[in-house]
Amino acid sequence: MSEKIIISPLDWGLGHATRCVPIIRSYLKQGAEVEIASALSHKKFFAQEFPNLIWHEAPAYNIKYPKYGWAMPFWILKQLPLIYNVMREENKWLADLCEKQKYTLIISDNRFGFFNKKIKSIYITHQLRIAMPFEKLGEKWHKGIMKNFDEIWVPDYEKFPGLAGKLSHPSYTDKRIKYIGPLSRLLSEPEFPEFKKFDILALISGPEPHRSFFEEYAIKYLTEHSGAHCLVRGLPGEVEVPSLPFPIFNHLPADELSEKILASRTVLCRSGYSTVMDLHLLKAKAIFVPTPGQTEQIYLAKLATDN
Repeated sequence: MSEKIIISPLDWGLGHATRCVPIIRSYLKQGAEVEIASALSHKKFFAQEFPNLIWHEAPAYNIKYPKYGWAMPFWILKQLPLIYNVMREENKWLADLCEKQKYTLIISDNRFGFFNKKIKSIYITHQLRIAMPFEKLGEKWHKGIMKNFDEIWVPDYEKFPGLAGKLSHPSYTDKRIKYIGPLSRLLSEPEFPEFKKFDILALISGPEPHRSFFEEYAIKYLTEHSGAHCLVRGLPGEVEVPSLPFPIFNHLPADELSEKILASRTVLCRSGYSTVMDLHLLKAKAIFVPTPGQTEQIYLAKLATDN
């Protein structure tokens, strides 16, 4: 009897959704029945990637970052009641769904309450140690979240520093932790072009309002730098496209995005971990612009630069 799986990513930007794609593909190749649960904001993305799979609307965290980076520590504390409320809501929502659908495996990409004590539940995260102003407190909090899961999958190399350094290589040990290697929806065996079509490719990502802030910054940056450029907005399903003096796309499927990255001399982007994994796969040169106040992205950008 084949497995019946439900998989759900956290809705903090698009990165958690994109790195679920290779896992879904792998299980489908094995003959498993896979269903997807996500916030409404990810529906169009999954509809493009897997138009034939059943999709369920899961409770949304609806996280929006503070406008100013210095406010991030205070914002984190303020968001905790909301996070716990959504955790309880999604856990009950999933329990009701499991009664109807009879899943044999649950996979959560950083969704804190997406587990069921009666069904094997797997938690995907690269942040075993959370980069934040209260690092020890954050690590203890995350360990408490992860105790509800049977396995913890880390999308990184087991040997330190890997791609996420101390984030994915904590001081403690846990037999549930399994390093599964970097995850990317992009081409696994890309053909590298003989010449570069673009000087700079800007990839826009992340939660609002900083996604829009970064898009404004990127447009200004590309306009002020001579050469052939391209911009991908990270807005699957969006219809309107701004008029600019260079190619601009709301969203690109994996094969086309891979081609654009490979055809670019440099990629201008946030240093979110999913983007770091994508660019590592394609051996792309990047200019990382961390989201203000996002200590994880600041750390990852410095780690990538140092290595």
